[in-house]
Parts: sequence; C-alpha cells; structure tokens
Amino acid sequence: MKTINLLSVLFILTTLPVFAQHDAGTAHDKEGVVVFLESMPANQYRHLGTVQCSAVSPDKIEPMISHMIKQARKTHEEFDALIFRSNKGLCKADIVQYFRDPKAKRSRSRGRSDEVPTVKPEYKMSKLRMRKGTNLFIQNNPTDPYTLLGKVEIPTKFKSSNLESLMDEIVRVANEAYPDNDAVVVVGGTNVRKANIIKFK
Repeated sequence: MKTINLLSVLFILTTLPVFAQHDAGTAHDKEGVVVFLESMPANQYRHLGTVQCSAVSPDKIEPMISHMIKQARKTHEEFDALIFRSNKGLCKADIVQYFRDPKAKRSRSRGRSDEVPTVKPEYKMSKLRMRKGTNLFIQNNPTDPYTLLGKVEIPTKFKSSNLESLMDEIVRVANEAYPDNDAVVVVGGTNVRKANIIKFK
C-alpha cells in the first residue's frame, strides 16, 4: 500500500506544471565593486561588515552608490561587493567578499594605482529578491532571454526623490500598464524613473 501511495505522489509531482523563476541576473559593477540592489549574490561569500551613508548623502542612485563605496573603503580596503538592504533607501549595505579558490594564483596589479580592478564575471551573478511580488532588475540585467513588451515612465507629477518610493512607483506603473509582465528592468541613468517591461521566452 505504501508503495502505491508513493507512486501516486511521484506521478502527481511529475505531472504538475513547472514554473521557471527567471530570477537570474548579471549585476552591475562600479569602481571595481559589484552592486546588488533588490538582489543577492548567486555565489557563496563571507560577510565583512556593514556600511551606512553619512548624514549628508546624495539623493540620486548613481552618486549614492559611489558614496557608499567610498564609505565602505574607509574601514575595508579590500571587498568584492555591496549588498544593499531593502527598504533602507540605499543607506545601508553589507560589505562582502567572495571565497577564493586556494589553488588559484593571486593576480598582482602592475598598472597604475588608480586603475579600476577587473571584476570576474562570476562575481556579478545574482538572484533577485522580489519587490511587492514583482521581479525588479535594478543595476542588474536579466540573464534569461526575453521579449520587450514596452516601456514605462513615472509621471512627472510624482515628485518624490526617495529611492524606495521611486522603486515602488515604477513597479506600480509597470504592473498597471502591463499586468502580464514577467519583470521590470530599470533603465540606467534615469534615477529609477524609466523602465523596460519584459516577458521571458
């Protein structure tokens, strides 16, 4: 009887539809540091510490990221990535470093001291953390192939410059315009006010 029940369960599981998560992405890097917003590293890492913004900090996303990298370098000379915590307005992040292959030779930079280090592709691999039930790619590109459904923009009447409010609003606008979308991809350099809406293939 137990064997029959087990076979029945296996049959049900194998006949259920499989839904792809499509949460894989390639995070952007800035000044040699990988930036994870609304996402997490796909590879294992160790936590070095946390960093917070100063009392006076930028209100736009690109300058804010640079500000946080500068803040982190005050206490940690070497690190690979910043994982920005959700609902903190980019004002708090975890400083992390990936585990190194003990057999790999450590490369030594022989260039100028102001050269930006090259970031390994595997360090940029990310997995999304959904925002309000929506896949939001911000400072991050989808890995899986997709079709562009359209583009959206936050209305000019929306005056808030708060980054958390902007992320919530771009998600709201996107879902209202394209309710069957699979993901919202924020356009770089627009301070989260423009996005491409996509459907995965």
